[in-house]
Amino acid sequence: MKRISMTYGQVLFDLNVAEKNIQQAESMFRENPELFKALENPTITKEEKAAVIDRLFSDDLKSFLKVVCENGDVDCFEEACEYYYELKRQESKVVKAEFDYVTKPKKEQLERIKQYLKKQYQADEIDLNLKEDASLIGGFILKVKDHVYDNSLKGKMKKMQQSLTWR
Repeated sequence: MKRISMTYGQVLFDLNVAEKNIQQAESMFRENPELFKALENPTITKEEKAAVIDRLFSDDLKSFLKVVCENGDVDCFEEACEYYYELKRQESKVVKAEFDYVTKPKKEQLERIKQYLKKQYQADEIDLNLKEDASLIGGFILKVKDHVYDNSLKGKMKKMQQSLTWR
């Protein structure tokens, strides 16, 4: 993630922009890529962009989007939103994690993983995204924030290959 995107995400958070308004803006950009391209386009005047923003977006986002357009950073909006959501999760002590597996874990195993993560990251809640990945051969990979816990056969074989290559 780019530093400028993180700065914009922090600004969205500090402005206390409603999450539903950000989601609506993201949805508008996804459904109308021409809108995104128009706001990015340097040949369209600042006044024309401001008029479009005033017509389409919520009041708490208007000035933010105008500044982003003036600075030519519209391409950072998606990452800024991601960072905003991360800050919201931190504020409410929710940790987002991704669990890649070959064999789907049982409910009890998932609960133990969540309890471990709650304790490890001092979280009140864990947002665990499950994803099947047959290329792991066996085991799992757990990704939380900047940490990756690789307990897959693919990862172990890769480590073994590296250690044999280095000798």
